[in-house]
Amino acid sequence: MRRFFVNPENIMGPTALLTGSEARHIHAVLRLAPGTLITLFDGSGSYFEALLTKVSPTRVEAKIVSITPHIETTEDVSPALHLGMGLLKGTKMDFIIQKITELEIKSLHPFQSQYCAAQDPAANRQSRWQKIALEACKQCNRPKPPVLHKITDFKNLIFLSGQDKHELKLIFWEEAGQKSLRETLGPLGKIKSAMILIGPEGGFSAGEVTAAIAAGYQPVTLGRRILRAETAVITAAAILQHELGNLS
Repeated sequence: MRRFFVNPENIMGPTALLTGSEARHIHAVLRLAPGTLITLFDGSGSYFEALLTKVSPTRVEAKIVSITPHIETTEDVSPALHLGMGLLKGTKMDFIIQKITELEIKSLHPFQSQYCAAQDPAANRQSRWQKIALEACKQCNRPKPPVLHKITDFKNLIFLSGQDKHELKLIFWEEAGQKSLRETLGPLGKIKSAMILIGPEGGFSAGEVTAAIAAGYQPVTLGRRILRAETAVITAAAILQHELGNLS
C-alpha cells in the first residue's frame, strides 16, 4: 500500500488533507483515483489507513478508515544513536540526511568547524532537510524522522553534548593512531545513548579533538584508509547500529 506523509494539522476528524508535493505525486505521478486505499503517517509514530475521496493537482482528500496510534516500538526503547556532523558542501548533506534516516539515527546536530568548506546555509535548507527526512521515512517505513537540530558551532555542540548523559561518545579522527572503532567497541556493554562526531571534508583540527576529549569523547578511526566524510558517516552509523542491536 502506498504511504504518504500528512501534516497533523491537516487531519480534521475523519478527513485527511494532502497538499503540495504529496498531492502532485498522487495526482500526476501515481495517478491514483478516488477509492484507492492508502497509508498515511504523521511523523509522530501514528499510522492511518485512508480512502481517497477527492484528487486534484493541488489538493487531495482522504477518508480515514482506521488508525494505528503511536505505540512504543523498538526504535523508542533501543539504544539511541545521535550524530554530530560537520557541514558538507553542495548536496552532500542532503545525502547524509537520507541515509541517517534509513539507519535510524535518533538526531542530527550539524555544526560549523574550523575546516568546514561549506558556508552557513540559508534558512530554507533546514526545511529541505526535513522534507528529505520525511521522504526517506516513506521509503524505509520509519514512523518518525530523526530530530534535525539547528546548525551550531563545534564549541557549542561540545558544550551541549556534555550536558547529555551519553554513555558512549566518539569522535572519528584519522589521526587517532591505533585506536580503532573495533577495539573501542570490544568491551561495550548495555548502553542507552551514544553520540558520534564526524568532521567535514577537511576533518577536525587537533585543537577540536583536544576539546572533544576534554568533554569525554574518545578519538577513534575507521581503519587505515581515509574515507570521504559521507562514506565515514554511513560506515560508522551502520557499524554502531549493529553493535547496539538496532539492525537486528
